[in-house]
Amino acid sequence: MKHDVCALADLPETGMTEVEIDGLKVLLIRDGDTVHATGAICTHKGAPLKNGTRIGSRVICPWHHAIFDLTSGDHIEPPGQGCLNHFSTEIAAGRVHVDIPEGASVHRPEVDPAARKAGGDRLFAIVGAGAAGVACAQELVRRGFDGRIVLFGDEGEPPYDRTDLSKAYMQGKKSDADLPLLGDGGLDAIGVERMTEPVARIDRATRTIQFRDKDGVNAGLVYDKCFAAPGSRAGTLPLDNAGLPNVFTLRSHDDAKAIKGAVDAANRIVIIGSGFIGMEVAAGLIQNGKTVTLISRETLPFASKFGEAVAGQIAAQHRAKGVDLRTNSVVSELEEKHGKVETVHLADGTRIPADVVLIAVGASPRLEIFGDDIEGGLDVAADLSVDASLFAGGDVANFPLAGRNYSTRIEHWRVAEQHGRHAAAAMLGEAGTFDGVPFFWSAQYGPIHYVGNARSYDDIHIEGDLEAGNYTAFYIVAGRVVAALGRGKADTTADLHAVMLSDRTPAVADLAAVDWQPARLLN
Repeated sequence: MKHDVCALADLPETGMTEVEIDGLKVLLIRDGDTVHATGAICTHKGAPLKNGTRIGSRVICPWHHAIFDLTSGDHIEPPGQGCLNHFSTEIAAGRVHVDIPEGASVHRPEVDPAARKAGGDRLFAIVGAGAAGVACAQELVRRGFDGRIVLFGDEGEPPYDRTDLSKAYMQGKKSDADLPLLGDGGLDAIGVERMTEPVARIDRATRTIQFRDKDGVNAGLVYDKCFAAPGSRAGTLPLDNAGLPNVFTLRSHDDAKAIKGAVDAANRIVIIGSGFIGMEVAAGLIQNGKTVTLISRETLPFASKFGEAVAGQIAAQHRAKGVDLRTNSVVSELEEKHGKVETVHLADGTRIPADVVLIAVGASPRLEIFGDDIEGGLDVAADLSVDASLFAGGDVANFPLAGRNYSTRIEHWRVAEQHGRHAAAAMLGEAGTFDGVPFFWSAQYGPIHYVGNARSYDDIHIEGDLEAGNYTAFYIVAGRVVAALGRGKADTTADLHAVMLSDRTPAVADLAAVDWQPARLLN
């Protein structure tokens, strides 16, 4: 049904306008005398796209930087699942008319099962059922691959949103039913075979994925092409009693369920480690009324990555919310009583009572499947290839960063999804250099957004009110901005992300000339 929604003159030339039509929130985008209409809500976490950053015919979501094509509704950059629905429009007598079919929704599936082609004799394997693996499988289908797609994931459940485990799930804002990445039919609906046998080794010489079962390592599956993104395992500590039932690590859905069940019935929570997992869980549990002690070896958590000013703001906020943040502290003993850890001992003699202990000391990439001599990360070429038949991404891949003179590993969800999409194209011979812009987010009493990559930096420019938690910190190397972290209303990382799509390291002089407002460089 066609709806007369507004005058063409009411729509800004370069802006985005949200209207409601038959209960649907629709985004109108003007391009001269043409108007496009799509769903107005991001398919990832439901952000209003009207608040996003428009770059020509694309929009960057303001929350987690998913990118959509406004002329088609296609989901062209992660995170998230699903595309925006696109509605027909026409201009008549200066009025904008939008055709909304009966029963239409704001979203449509990421991949239409009807698009799945068949009949090919090649087998493409995907090792890892996380963000990268799912993205790779979907992209292979989207690009018309007609052979077998076999995905290995040994967790025994369909792919799920790992990012929620330390955030909304731990706070009770998300349930187990909310975690699966895919809707009805999932990967089965697009013809992806799932295998749960643990992968012991990828033999590159014979192009064989070797399984591990109760009898040892078996011959396995021969592939034509393989994308490996096995992810990481949680780090632990060489302490006696670390295996007792009230001591946990957090990596999987099963881990999160166990922790949540324990903390719901407990009060005194001790978290060992001050990385993202530890700090996110601390923020969630303190807001749920728990007593939280967080033990950090560092003088100031995140200082080496974000600088002392930003790290100080983050730490001060945790303390203001009630977290007992113990810095420069080392755990020396986990004292057991009645079969559980009752007290955490620090090297300085401090004793901290504990009902639940979470060890959150980082993660180790699962590199052993590639061979015994690989440490730190698996080096990949610019197209993510290891050799002509094997590609790798996500936590394990040490990849050349576009616009820089170094390679790096990035252990974040959105980059993993980017890798999966790119690897699918590369496996089909349809991709060149991976040039995605890195981005990640954290949730600690509100979002923390980080775009770009600063392996090191010469200077930091902070724009906004640091103490109030409303600012963007720009990280600078040799007169160019290589990354930024944003919080609160003064967060301009989405705008900087838009700039970085065409200029990976914008000049400090250019940003200073526009009062450090990256959006002004887009006009």
